[in-house]
Amino acid sequence: MKTNFLNIHDLVLVLTAVECCVLAVLLNLLPAKHVQPRRILSGFFLLIALVLTTTLIVWNGDLKTTPINHSPFIITILSACLLLQGPVLYFYMRSLSQKVELLRWRNLVHLVPSLIAAILLVVFDINSVEWQPATELAGAENAAVAFVWALVKLSPLGYIIACVIAEYKLRDNLKHLYADISMSELKLADVVLAGFCLHWLWSLLAYLLEGWVSASVSDTLGIIDNYLTVMLVNGLFVFGLINTRQLLSVHVVPTAKPVQPTKMDHKVAIIEKAIHEDKLFLESNINLERFAEQIGLKPRDISAILKMHYQSNFFEFINRYRVEEAKRLLVLPELKDETILEIIYKSGFNSPSAFHRFFKRMVGVTPTEYRQRGDIAN
Repeated sequence: MKTNFLNIHDLVLVLTAVECCVLAVLLNLLPAKHVQPRRILSGFFLLIALVLTTTLIVWNGDLKTTPINHSPFIITILSACLLLQGPVLYFYMRSLSQKVELLRWRNLVHLVPSLIAAILLVVFDINSVEWQPATELAGAENAAVAFVWALVKLSPLGYIIACVIAEYKLRDNLKHLYADISMSELKLADVVLAGFCLHWLWSLLAYLLEGWVSASVSDTLGIIDNYLTVMLVNGLFVFGLINTRQLLSVHVVPTAKPVQPTKMDHKVAIIEKAIHEDKLFLESNINLERFAEQIGLKPRDISAILKMHYQSNFFEFINRYRVEEAKRLLVLPELKDETILEIIYKSGFNSPSAFHRFFKRMVGVTPTEYRQRGDIAN
């Protein structure tokens, strides 16, 4: 950005950074069915705000000479935020389908690239001027800057792949398990992921062309890269305005009016009959609405009963009986030649991955291990 202080490009960055902060605050304040995804997404917006702010400080012509640009402080923040965007986006995609324990060591490992970059920049005392590709440095400092640049530009590839896989699994869960997530939330995740991919691809292109194009072209590529971020943020803002009603709809059915005690026993008996006699859990495409229709109760009443009487939600309730059925089938002598996959479908599941996940969580061992134990016992 070799232009005067607060030119049009800089002003756009400032306004977008402010917009990111506003979006981050709104995501934390507005009601949501799933709180963790919104909080992680707000963190993603704060990272973008920091990236835009530090980018402005580093590249603005009038700010280059300020004391803050003669220390590693700004560059360390910029590189760390750039490297944290991928992990935060990945955690956001994962949190849409399950709660993410962010403080587990496996998740904390994702902080390592940003820590490495920060350590290198501080140890070699790289300032904002030395960070710029056109600056020539001594051997060790040059290698450190080149490594951090490569880390910043190439590491998002792994997270994009991981995010795509996480989204695929999420859609698979939606299809097979009728997971409790609105389509608006999923579309929001799609927009964030697509915008991040586009931004990263352009940033990588600008990085790869560095040294092959003139300084003016390189600056133009950098400005376009910034504008892609601006487009992403404003696109998400517009998406939020269009889908405000859906995104704010909490739809927490279990919070409906409690079922009166006088009617509770009768409705529990109906649910018990549907499970133990009619075995509706064996229907692979069963969901709350279909279950309610077949037994003649309201979906909200079923949800309230499951919460109060069984301390469970519908999907946990149904899958618990499916797992019990699978346990029974796995140890039947007449079914010992049938594969695990055949047992999966006979017990009501239509997703092997979902079956293995629920089975291991509820039983503590894999289906194969359970069958082997049953054979030993027999």
